[in-house]
Parts: sequence; C-alpha cells; structure tokens
Amino acid sequence: MEARTAWVLLLLSACSGQKLHAVTPIETPDGALAQGHFQMERLSRGVVAIEVEGGVYVGWRMFGYEYAPENPGNVAYALYRNGNWLATVTDSTNYFDPAGQATSAYSVRAVIGGVEGVDSGNAPVWGDNYLRIPLDIPPAGVTPASSNCDSLSEGYTYDANDGSVGDLDADGEYEIVLKWQPSNAKEIGVSGCTGNVYLDAYKLDGRKLWRIDLGVNIRAGAQYTQFLVYDLDGDGQAEVACKTAPGTKDGTGAFLRKGPAAADDDGADYRSLAGVTGYVLDGPEYLTVFSGTTGAELATVDFDVPRGDPASWGDDSGDRVDMFRASVGFVGDLGPGQKASGRPSLLLARGGLGRTALTAWNWRDGQLVEIWRVDSDAGTAYAGQATHSLMVADVDGDGAQEILFGSSTIDSDGTPKCATGLGHGNALHVGDLVLARPGLEVFVTHDDATGPPFDVHDANTCEVTFTGPIIPRTTTQGICDDISPTSEGAEIMLNSLGGMASAAGEVLDTTITPPSTNFLVYWDADESRELESGTAVTKYTGEVLQSCPDCASNNGNKATPVLTADLLGDWREEIIWREPSNAALRLYTTTAVTSRRLFTLMHDPQYRMQVSAQQTGSNQPPHPSFHIGNGMAAPARPDIQVR
Repeated sequence: MEARTAWVLLLLSACSGQKLHAVTPIETPDGALAQGHFQMERLSRGVVAIEVEGGVYVGWRMFGYEYAPENPGNVAYALYRNGNWLATVTDSTNYFDPAGQATSAYSVRAVIGGVEGVDSGNAPVWGDNYLRIPLDIPPAGVTPASSNCDSLSEGYTYDANDGSVGDLDADGEYEIVLKWQPSNAKEIGVSGCTGNVYLDAYKLDGRKLWRIDLGVNIRAGAQYTQFLVYDLDGDGQAEVACKTAPGTKDGTGAFLRKGPAAADDDGADYRSLAGVTGYVLDGPEYLTVFSGTTGAELATVDFDVPRGDPASWGDDSGDRVDMFRASVGFVGDLGPGQKASGRPSLLLARGGLGRTALTAWNWRDGQLVEIWRVDSDAGTAYAGQATHSLMVADVDGDGAQEILFGSSTIDSDGTPKCATGLGHGNALHVGDLVLARPGLEVFVTHDDATGPPFDVHDANTCEVTFTGPIIPRTTTQGICDDISPTSEGAEIMLNSLGGMASAAGEVLDTTITPPSTNFLVYWDADESRELESGTAVTKYTGEVLQSCPDCASNNGNKATPVLTADLLGDWREEIIWREPSNAALRLYTTTAVTSRRLFTLMHDPQYRMQVSAQQTGSNQPPHPSFHIGNGMAAPARPDIQVR
C-alpha cells in the first residue's frame, strides 16, 4: 500500500467512525526532566514504518527530556508489531523488521528505568518512503492594466513555496503552514504588481485547516513575506505571525479588525502612491498574530520599524526598505539585568544592506507587546552587515539566544554585540563548526568580488578565524557542515570555487567539484550531513542517495525545498518537496538504519528556532547547538520544558 493510500484510508476511517489507526497519545514527561529552561513542544512519538526490500523499516522519536547521556542504559524502547512485542531497542531509535509486511502496524513504548511507558498508538506501513499531502491550489488571477501596476494586464498562477511547521491543534503532531507564491512574484529591485500571497495550514493527511489572504498591499517575493509558526504563549497550540496590511483577510475570511486595523480602509490600494510601479511604499503596515487552529486574527499592532524615508535604508528606489527577515527566538525578555524566561519571542528585522533594524515581541496572555528594538544608522559598524537570512543561537551560554545577521551579532537583550566589518553576505550557517575552538562559529558567503568569498568567525566575539582567497567573481551560495570524514569538524564548499576546505582553515581537496552548494540534510546511516539541492540528496562525492523526478524545487536557482526538518521518526531530517502541478506536497523520510541514538533535533532549542527561520529570505538549513559528525561526543541533555 502506498503512503498516500494509507493516509486516505485513515481520513476515511475518521469520517466513517471505523478506526484504522489508533489516536496517538502524547506522553506526559517525568516532572524532574520537564522543568527545564527553554519552552519546547510536547510531541508524539512520531512513529513511521516503511516497506523496504526484505522487510519494514521503523523509526521513532526520543524526547529531549528522556535523553540521558550520563546513563544511556536507563532508556530503551519496546517495539510492538500488531500489538505483540517484537524487540527492545537499546542502541538507536530505529529498527529493521525482516518479518514485517505491508499490512503490519507498529507501536513504541519508552522503557525508562525498567518501567514501560505509554503506547504510541499504531502506525501503518507506508508503501514508499514519502507521504503525499494533497493541496488546495488558489485560483489563478490577473493583475490589472493600470498605472498602479503594468501597462498591460498579466495573468498568474500559484506555486507551493516555503513552508514551516508547528503543532497547531495540540495533538503532538506537526501541521504544515504553507506559503502560496504567485508566478509574478518579484525580487527586490524589480518593479511590477504581484498576485496576492496566501498562507494555508494543512494536516499531514491533507486536510486544510484555513487560508489567510494577505491582500494586495503585501507584495509577493522571497524578501517580503516572512511567516513564523510556534507556540508563543505556552498553551500547547502554535500561533502564526506575519506582516499584514489593509486588505488582509484572516483564516475565517474576515478582514483584520483589531488594533490599528479596526478603522483602516480595506479597499485601499497603496501600490501607486509612492510613484514606483507595483511597489508598496505607503499605507499602514501591521504585525498580526493568528490562531494556529482556526487562522482567526488574535491581535494586530503597528509594524515597528516603519518605512520612514525609503532612502534612509540605503537607496531611494524602495529596494532595501522592503527587505524583511524573521525568526522565533528565546531572547532576553525580562528587562535589564534579569535572567531570560526561556519562553519564545518574535524577532522581526527590516533592512540589512544599509540601515538595519530589529524588534522583539512577546505574545503573552492575549497581548502582543514589543520588548526591545535595535536600529542602526547608516555608517555605523552594524549597518550593512546582514545576510538575506537570519539565525539565532545562545552564543554566550546565558540562557538566551543572540541574533546572527551574518557579519554581525545582536545580543539577546537587543544591544549590538559585535561585527566583522566584512559586510553583506548570502549563505549563513551557525553551529559548532570548528571543534578545536570553544563555542559556536558563523560561516558567511560574500557577494562582493573585491573581498573574500567567505569567512568563518566566532559567533560571540566576531573574531574572524578564516577567510577564503580573494577571487574576481561573486560567491552567492556555499555550505558549511561536517559532510566528509576527511577532517575534524565542518567542511566548506562554494559555488564559485572548486575544491573543499575545513572550517578550521585547512585546504582538503583542490580538485573536487561540488555537486551542489544550496542546502544540507541528515539522511543516511552515518553521522555526516548530506547535500540537498533541487530534488535530490547526494553525498559530497556526488553519490545520489535520494531523488524525486516527480517533484519540483523552489526559489529559482536557489533550488530549495519547501522545508527540511526533523519532523518524524528518529533524529534525522525529512524533506518536503512540491509536485510540479502543485497538487500535493511530498514528505520524504530516510529508511537507512543507523546506530547513532539522539533525541529529536526539534527538542534542541537552537535547531528548532533555526527551523522557524528557514522560510525567511534566502532559505538556509538549520544547525543544532552541538556537533553531529565524525567522532562526535554525546551532547548534553537539552535544558527544556514542554507545554
């Protein structure tokens, strides 16, 4: 039975009352292990079973609060097939069952200190290693023939674009929030009107929960709409937040009506008021938090920082003023001198190539409150130091996360921390990249052909530890992670240069041609990370591990997936690609049995927050707070609580 058929049967059974799949319970963690600092999601076991040659592959989650590196023998997992005990697994969170069949069903129970816990509920066997998630494609449209837009009308259709995930309904399973991008979306610096941007929410069986229409006053393109998904107030249900404007309709179909949106003109079209065709450089700008369950508007406030004079952002064309980035982060939220609460905040950035501004917001007790703001003036050390993406990480170990713009670091309380002075960049990776150095490092590619093509610097001090040779061409893409056993720590590969270097500065290979330099994914049985580009997963040597000829990538030559993240099964990542017709998404998962046992990466606060930012600007892969790769040490148990 193919995975898509299995899920159709599950949906039909829910409608008919026939139970073909047990409701997955959410385990209640031991109190001593669940009262940590960072507020994370309470997830189900995420059991996935897949028919493979010679049997069935089964994978499941280890929760962060049950991970015990100081006593690994205290935690095991009892695996059941069709309700009968099959094995007790002590060295991993996956299993190959040679006697498994397409009609089998699998469940898992944690065994902690010899005590068997709650059953996960039965997972059916997928016939393929992907889950097909049907989509509701928005209707095609036509931009008007007017001075607001273009002299001629233009028809457009929709592609499923970037995605993010959150537990929208508190059932312990992730739902997908998907951005629909019209075919006439624009890059910054390109005039012309666009179709409306939509945000949809889907269950993994394809049920659509709601659709938000952002309206004509939100321009479509990679740099404009950054949407955030996380449980911001700790009630167990994720919210969705993004920039909105007059004309935005929430998931119930109603225009925004709270705060400053209560008295606005939802029929206004602000695309022509500034005299630049198709740009939206006038009119109100809002920040709205929506219910993840219904898509209903929960709160709307004025977007801070406002546009002001577009020239103050570095040009007068409306280009740089409309560059946005966003992430969820665990920042300093209790005021000067106070320890951070460990609860999530919204982080919203504007600009970056010149003036750079960042605000942090809390959604607590039904109130959306700004907690701090940092704004550079052009010419300061922090202006012009950003990439087209944004990452967060606790770089100084104080229990709150800093904001990594690329060539600069903003402290968790909103004060500037440091900058390299190397300027604007493109690719951005933040993690434990150089094992011989303490703390975290940042890898940035630079597109100025007169400077170094990349640098590696200390995330806390911005001390530059390694730069590439100056070459007379632009570097737009690059990757940095442990992709090879040839050196300790991370390796670097660029789209502008052949060869491979270590993040510590050692030239490893001058002849190899990178098979891709766009994205990364944990996929096969070893601990090295693999390359992801287009609709394929490869080793750095070019060996193809997974491909989907019936899928399509996103965002032009960036060739990015809808999303990569640890969504199901063990600690390795899943990939979501779209079908070329946009009729469905495909969620692919690995079937390689690994002996490495780790807790789900979604319970690592750094990795989870970087997943929230993956959809922003030029999509970048998330990195955990600890090294995964050759010769890795067991990481510490994450300091988390679940809600």
